[in-house]
Amino acid sequence: MRIVTFAPALALLASLGACADGAQAPTAPTAPIASSPTTAVVLGNEVTGGVQLKRPRIDVTNWIDDTKQLLGTLDLPAGSTGIGTGSAILITIPNEGRFGCTANFIWRQGTQLYLGAAGHCFVPAASKSTHGAGADYDASGVVVQVCVEGCEGNFRSSRLLGKFVTIGRVAYARQTDPTATEDIGNDFGIVEIPASLAHLVRTAMPVWGSYSGAEFLGFGKFGCHYGNGLVAGETVLTKARVGVGGGGDQDFWQGDFAGAPGDSGSGLISCESDGLGFKGVAAVGVLTHLGIGDGEVKIKGTKSRVEHGAIFGTTVRRAIEMAREAGLSIALVDRL
Repeated sequence: MRIVTFAPALALLASLGACADGAQAPTAPTAPIASSPTTAVVLGNEVTGGVQLKRPRIDVTNWIDDTKQLLGTLDLPAGSTGIGTGSAILITIPNEGRFGCTANFIWRQGTQLYLGAAGHCFVPAASKSTHGAGADYDASGVVVQVCVEGCEGNFRSSRLLGKFVTIGRVAYARQTDPTATEDIGNDFGIVEIPASLAHLVRTAMPVWGSYSGAEFLGFGKFGCHYGNGLVAGETVLTKARVGVGGGGDQDFWQGDFAGAPGDSGSGLISCESDGLGFKGVAAVGVLTHLGIGDGEVKIKGTKSRVEHGAIFGTTVRRAIEMAREAGLSIALVDRL
């Protein structure tokens, strides 16, 4: 499912919508407590209790397309434009449709640059991966476009806006494990950035700024992300959101954040408050799933309480490991 109910997550917007200009920080989640009848236990794709697990890419197949296609010869724009963290991306999958996601980070192998997102942004819903065990999809026909200018309006009002460039081939994508029973921590994909578009690349996350290296988002620690989700991400201030970590392991992270369809694939960074606002610290991982509802969530033995819906994703470490299935040895790029 691609278009899902997201109203529970919007409860955070009142407190987070203006966090970029110094709003009060959200409080840390309650420490894990014993299991109760309201607990939502995530076991692979199976969810029980009050939280529903969804992949938040958005189907824009029938939306009005007012975008403009560019050849990539324009100068590097500033702010939330260019190719990089938080970019709105459109993916056309043959015989499946056209979908909207958000880019996470810039990756590199040698001189080749890649743009990352969630793996499920690039493959049909019924497929597993392009490479590795259980591979069942050839992504050579998938077309990926990136918004590089006039991107502030995506995705909203069933209308696509902005100026886009078409980037290269999908080099790798996976959205679940080889048995299709465990999605969390097994969802990542990357697309080649042509050398002709390298001058449009940026690494800083809009609003939150630069980050350095990668780290685990500890329980109760602040995290920042920038996504193009419906309603939750329709203006610059609400695209930029703050939440708190809910634990995880070396393969996945989870936290209490506001999210919506269209945020899928966006990057999460750890951040810290300077008393007036927040600034980025280090990359954490890729946003891949929304947990809709309230209650307690348990994944792979990690349990935490969520009050506004939870967000789940793949860690940077795991993303690098996954790309090896395609023979790639990628590294996160935090500076150009």
